[in-house]
Amino acid sequence: MPMSSTLLKTSLPTWVLAACFSAATLSPTAVTAAPPVAKAAAPAASAAKAKEEEVVELNDRDPAMQAAFKKARGSLDEFFKVANGDDPKIDVISVRVRVREGKVTEYVWVHPFERDGKDFKGKANNIPSKLKKLAVGGPLRFKRDDIVDWTYFDVKDRVMHGNFTTCAQLSKAPANEVAQLKKAYGLDCKR
Repeated sequence: MPMSSTLLKTSLPTWVLAACFSAATLSPTAVTAAPPVAKAAAPAASAAKAKEEEVVELNDRDPAMQAAFKKARGSLDEFFKVANGDDPKIDVISVRVRVREGKVTEYVWVHPFERDGKDFKGKANNIPSKLKKLAVGGPLRFKRDDIVDWTYFDVKDRVMHGNFTTCAQLSKAPANEVAQLKKAYGLDCKR
């Protein structure tokens, strides 16, 4: 989905954009993981800036975030039906995964990803800020129980589906900035 140049010049904080669009989701050719944007995505300058985004911290003790995890996990089977389909209007199919290294935990968007036996494998789509063994674009193996969110973009209808964790984060952001972001990317947090 094309991003308007006026939105890029607004005062939207980087964390809002990063919460919604990690690393390469703004780039039509790069590996993506965070919430989706269509193949005919944003200008190259925007994509280059987005590729530098680090993982957006999630407060997994926040009741709103716990509700987002529950909603995403409760609808995973429906999401997998879409993800496994071959609908050309569906793009940037991604999952957000809990990744642990010892006592350190981060939540990383993964795209592309695929089943690998009972588990999954894919590519990290954020620059981890605390994890030392994982880099953006690096391989990642994970289990279904590690998935805390999912998202995909309907190119035809210009609607972002899922992305419950971002909606939880946006619930604490200034209303005018949230409205701009939702309008620009078709994010509907009422679903």
